[in-house]
Amino acid sequence: MQAFRFKVYEAFLVYPPGQEVHTAASGHVAALHEVFAEIEDRETGLLGVGEVRANIAFITGTPEAEVAPRVIALLQMLAGSPTHPALASGFADIRDRFPKISQAVVENALVDLEAKRRGVTAAELLGGTWRASLPCNQCVFWGTDEAMEVNFDSYLAQGFRKVKLRVGIGTIDDDVRRLRWMRERAGPTLDLSADANGAWSADMALANIDRLRRFDITYVEQPTRKGDWDGLERVARESGIDVMIDEGLQTDDDVARVCANKGRISAHLKIAKAGGAAALVAIGRRFDRNGVSYVMGQMNEGALATAIAVQAGMALKPRVGELYGALGILNDPGDGVTYGPGSVSVARRPGAGSNLRYDRLSLLWDSEA
Repeated sequence: MQAFRFKVYEAFLVYPPGQEVHTAASGHVAALHEVFAEIEDRETGLLGVGEVRANIAFITGTPEAEVAPRVIALLQMLAGSPTHPALASGFADIRDRFPKISQAVVENALVDLEAKRRGVTAAELLGGTWRASLPCNQCVFWGTDEAMEVNFDSYLAQGFRKVKLRVGIGTIDDDVRRLRWMRERAGPTLDLSADANGAWSADMALANIDRLRRFDITYVEQPTRKGDWDGLERVARESGIDVMIDEGLQTDDDVARVCANKGRISAHLKIAKAGGAAALVAIGRRFDRNGVSYVMGQMNEGALATAIAVQAGMALKPRVGELYGALGILNDPGDGVTYGPGSVSVARRPGAGSNLRYDRLSLLWDSEA
């Protein structure tokens, strides 16, 4: 009998009508395509599980249809690992042959399993301290004005005082109208930001930010197109507002260039881009050393993926957590994540802090089938 058994599952998660993801980069997203990797320690019966969202090629560059097969191929290469150290070293040796999003789900499963073996939270395994909650913002996606107003009011009612609006999809007049409504609705104490998801050129970004600044915007995220470093740095120099990179933060070279800007550009950390929770924590600590402000973020995804992102945030010093991804999902197989007034909490259990309902998952592959 092999020391470890691997399984890969998937699920399609949905929000209520009017709350769906819709950004300038993603378009309208009807369902979140989640991929799960499970590692079973046959000796102890412990399970380590990781989750990533597959339909995010707009940010990772990996086509949705390739994510699960690449996870399976990675796990197939780890089959036969006789011990936990051999499993971990084997993963380290081969991980770079695979897309970071596929690395991420396996690394998260390994982190979850190792934390359970040690009887500690993932936050503690990653070098942090488990906390009762992390500060969390909220996001208003593109949709009708009516849906925008309902969602915004519901977030305020739940105690969120940091809210980001997705812009760059309609016209700049639409963005101005919505930000004006939000500011008037919530008053001057609301921390309001905007995310263009790479929709603008540098010239457009500077002109549009000039129109948006009247609403006391805290920062503008990814105002220029992914990969346009010269444009992003120009906007950071000339706009007079905090500029944050998200889609454009992909490689080690990108991390180095953010650091070289010496705090002029903030960053949005996400596990799917980093290649796993441990890889993300390493990037965050590098930013800390270089005076780079960053958000601990995630994709919109289920509770298991949210839980490990929260745990990673507890191991770092983010300006805020953008960790609302599991809020409102109707058919989430994961548990353990709760939201309070402007905060997110994860259950204090060994591992990531989330358990799964397997009746809500579809099995794609079993190493022993």
